[in-house]
Amino acid sequence: MKLLIDIKHPAQLNLFKALAKELKEEGSEVTICYLKRGKLPKIIQAEYPGFTPIPVGSSKGTKWSIIWHGNLKRTASFLSLINKNHYEICIAASSIPLAMACKLTSTPIIQFYDDPERGQVNKINEILSDQLFFPPIVEANGKVSTFNCLKEWSYLSPKRFKPNPKILLNQGLKPYEYVFIREVSNKSFNYYGQQADIVQAFSSDIHAEAQVILSLEDKSKIDDYPKTWKILEEPVEDIHSLIYYSKLVISSGDSMAREGAMLGVPSVYCGTRTMKANEILMDKGLLQHLPGETALPFINRTISNPFDQENQHIVREVLMADWCDMVDFMKEKIQYYKRH
Repeated sequence: MKLLIDIKHPAQLNLFKALAKELKEEGSEVTICYLKRGKLPKIIQAEYPGFTPIPVGSSKGTKWSIIWHGNLKRTASFLSLINKNHYEICIAASSIPLAMACKLTSTPIIQFYDDPERGQVNKINEILSDQLFFPPIVEANGKVSTFNCLKEWSYLSPKRFKPNPKILLNQGLKPYEYVFIREVSNKSFNYYGQQADIVQAFSSDIHAEAQVILSLEDKSKIDDYPKTWKILEEPVEDIHSLIYYSKLVISSGDSMAREGAMLGVPSVYCGTRTMKANEILMDKGLLQHLPGETALPFINRTISNPFDQENQHIVREVLMADWCDMVDFMKEKIQYYKRH
């Protein structure tokens, strides 16, 4: 089978990593395409060994760049690739340029996404795609179906992820004695319109003795954060082990906040978007959504308390029992929708 996978964001990179690897091992010819944006090219080279990822389009964060380079030119590049390689199916997570190219070439495409709040984008993708798949946060209809987990489970379930404590040695850290913070840039499409530097705004009020490692998307703002915080440099080796062994995850982006929750770590999303995907974890008591400085009481209380390792184990076992295997689900749908 020949298939193309499109990646626009680090979270999508992780979503498709095990899928691409398993399909290749089973004999499929897998083309990985990615959007040249931020640190994504470096990360994808490190995370997809054995593949030759192809850059398709780019984004420098401006509206012009997103429209011209990230959408129009990208669609033309996908058309060229599909006409050249005659893929049996294409896979993405909300990619209008790829869906448009598939529509124009009558190539099957299915997409796995978790953001029903982007109504107009989803409607266009629904028209152009064979099927869209969401977590159980939408009503299923003709072209919209659901899967019984969150997409991050494809790489974080106990079946797919084994934490490695040795990774802490590289960063000079001890298990459950540090805080993991993620600060996203509001120059990306996902966070356009969100307030900039949300964590930085209250960083001086976080417990001064807390040991902090910071994943900072916009490195030009490095001097705005406390000097005692350690800045991670991408590509970060085994970032999910760093999250797993932290005692608290604070994130202005939604994906990493959910990752922390699924790894059984107390997690707070301090961004401003209200998202149904977050509510699945909030209803289970695994994730807090506390915008901006309203997160401070929860943050400083959690830092002061010891970490509960037994609860971390229970959380992951319960999710494992309740949710499906996302990689197996995607493989089943690829077989069903590919060109026969």
